[in-house]
Amino acid sequence: MKRNTRTRILVASLLLFNEQGEPNTALNEIADDVDISPGNLHYHFRKKSDVVSALLAEFQADARQVLQPAQTTTATLDDFLVFLHSLLELKEAYAFLWRDMETLVVDQPNVGTALKHFARGLTATFELLLHGLVATDVLVMKERDMPTVARNLAVIALFADRFDALVGANETADDEALRIAAASLNVLRPLATHDAAVHIEELAAHYHG
Repeated sequence: MKRNTRTRILVASLLLFNEQGEPNTALNEIADDVDISPGNLHYHFRKKSDVVSALLAEFQADARQVLQPAQTTTATLDDFLVFLHSLLELKEAYAFLWRDMETLVVDQPNVGTALKHFARGLTATFELLLHGLVATDVLVMKERDMPTVARNLAVIALFADRFDALVGANETADDEALRIAAASLNVLRPLATHDAAVHIEELAAHYHG
C-alpha cells in the first residue's frame, strides 16, 4: 500500500506538472488530486523538490531505453523514424522538464546535470544513426559534418516547439510532434541519395500534412 501511494503521488504530480507547470503546482494540490492528506504526502515526499527528483529518476530510466545503442552499424529511414517517435513520446511524457527547465535547473542542479547528459547522449545517438544511414546509402556526407548535423537534429527535437510557441504557432502536442518529424526529415533531405531524397520528401510532406 505504501508503494502504491507513492506511485499515485508521482503519477498525479507528473500530470499536474505537465499540465500547469511545476512552479504553479503546490504539494497540497497534489495531495488533493491523489485524495490523501497533506500529512500522508509529506510522509512520502517532504518537499516538492523530492517529487521532482523522483520523477527525474523515472525520466532517466526511460531515457536510457530510448537512447540504447543500436545493435548494428547500419540504419534505415524506418529506424530513424522509430527512434524519433520514441524520443518525442519521451519528451511529451516529461514535458515539464523542458518547459520549466530554466526554473528547475536553478532550484535543483541535479536536473541540469541530468538534462545535460541526456542532450549529449541524444546528440551521440543521432550521430550513430547518421553513420548507419550512410552505411546503407541513404545519405552521402562526410564524417566531419556528422557532429554538426546530429546537433541540429537534437536542437530541433528538443526545442523547436519552444521556438514555435515564441512566434505564436499554438499547436497541440501531436501537431507539434508532426512538425518536428517533418523538420528532422528536411534536415536529412539535402544529404540524401536521389532515391532516398524522393522518399524523404514524401515522408516529410506526410508529416507536415
